[in-house]
Amino acid sequence: MNGSVKRITVAVAIMAAALLGGCESRREAAQSSKAGSAETSQASTAEFFKGQVLTIIVPYGPGGGYDQWARLVSPYMQKYLGVRKVLVVNQPGGGGLVGTDKIYSAQPDGLTIGDTNAAGDVFSQLAKETGASFDVQKFNWIGRPDDDPHIIAVHVEGPYKSFGDLLQAAEHGTTLKALATGAGSSDYNAGVITLNAFKTRYQMVAAFTGSSDEKASFLGGNGDTMSVSASDIAQIVKHAKPVLLITEEPFSKLPDVPTVIDAARKQNVPEGSIKALQAMVGIMSMGHAFFAPPGVPADRLAALRAAFQKAMADKEFIASAQKADLYLGYASAEELKQKTDAAVANGALFQPLLSAKQ
Repeated sequence: MNGSVKRITVAVAIMAAALLGGCESRREAAQSSKAGSAETSQASTAEFFKGQVLTIIVPYGPGGGYDQWARLVSPYMQKYLGVRKVLVVNQPGGGGLVGTDKIYSAQPDGLTIGDTNAAGDVFSQLAKETGASFDVQKFNWIGRPDDDPHIIAVHVEGPYKSFGDLLQAAEHGTTLKALATGAGSSDYNAGVITLNAFKTRYQMVAAFTGSSDEKASFLGGNGDTMSVSASDIAQIVKHAKPVLLITEEPFSKLPDVPTVIDAARKQNVPEGSIKALQAMVGIMSMGHAFFAPPGVPADRLAALRAAFQKAMADKEFIASAQKADLYLGYASAEELKQKTDAAVANGALFQPLLSAKQ
């Protein structure tokens, strides 16, 4: 290789090294900038919530399960979100629809969320109930705190000792009186769909503002059945006996209570109705879910979800929930979204079973 060629080769090598070094520097600078932007975004989101008031809307009156969960999680949302205060607002009416609509139509700034009757909201939308002016597929889910199966219960001292007893009474002409919170609630729809699937004679009694009022009426001797969450009767087991789980799988805390699917197969319920019951069970597992209205900025929504998840893992929160006889079982926003989409896709299955009738 002559001298001139050698000099050109060296020069090219130096230029290539310089170009590679420049690319690497720009890549490192870009990565550093991206990391810096993420940190800045997190800082600005935290700054937004600092000193603010977070409102949690409960679609039922004080004392029921939804109210209980909202008040239990409030101090931990304050702790992990960094707000100055959390305000719980009870907004009963329409079987939960009034409060849910308030959450859905709230200012989408991340400062209003709600503990909604998720299953009831889905059913109400599918049934096109008056007052269901929201779209459940647009809910910004935050998370679910509980694994609390729905049940149908009877009076311990009453004439019925099992779900089979109820069916037999209806077959012999008795019209069962079924208590539930207002039309549109998950309590109500679980009762209606189940009793319709078994072709049971019944009358829905659903003029309650929440499960606490429903329980008070039941304890006063009213109704033949009560449709509630399992935790709702944990403290009144001397008066209420669960006879049916609105689940497909057994529940460890109530091992002797049959599931609605097992009961349906035992009673030779038509396969179409069993498929509807299975789809209903999936919706009912959404529990006491929390959501934010559509349009909340992504960074604030992420902060709400992160704070909720941290609250669920907080040892003091867990201890408080257990002391209150609540059944913990966190589900993420993504899981709730999947359940919602599946419910809407299966909507046609429920249409024949969604109307209360005798």
